[in-house]
Amino acid sequence: MKIKKLVFTAIFIALCFVATSLIKIPIPVGWGYVHLGDSVVMLAGMLLGPVFGAIAGGLGSTLADFAGGYAHYMIPTFIIKGTLAFSAGLIFKRMVEASRKKENTLVIIHFIAAVVIVTGGYFISELIMAKLLIVDAEGASELAYAAFGLPWNALQALFGAVGSLVLYYPLRKPFQNIYED
Repeated sequence: MKIKKLVFTAIFIALCFVATSLIKIPIPVGWGYVHLGDSVVMLAGMLLGPVFGAIAGGLGSTLADFAGGYAHYMIPTFIIKGTLAFSAGLIFKRMVEASRKKENTLVIIHFIAAVVIVTGGYFISELIMAKLLIVDAEGASELAYAAFGLPWNALQALFGAVGSLVLYYPLRKPFQNIYED
């Protein structure tokens, strides 16, 4: 069973990389981009569990940043996407254990956690980068510069949460045995 989990972790690393790299929409101001990878990051946590999902989501997204010319985002991405997958894994582990009545509440928590982790994580990252790199933001403060990414990151997190749910329900039964630690 552990070999299966390792193999699926490697597959999800590759899937996160491809989903993040395939379609990239650069954010008009800032150093980042909007992509489809968050759906796969969260799905990795939901199907593989918190630990292996965090490894897959963190590594796959980090490799996509490196290969795509966003190496300055590698450390924040690893932390943020790993945390995102870990959170999704914990929430959906509870969902498997919960009754049908509690599923709707856990889905709402999944959406809130995704938005808070992605927007908060990248806001802090961009604030630090703006201060360290002394970005020329056309007279804007570092805080204003970092805040510009908030709606883009929130939108990406919401779309990622929706995408992960759409993919989760048809895939949860085949992954049921792998999910258990």
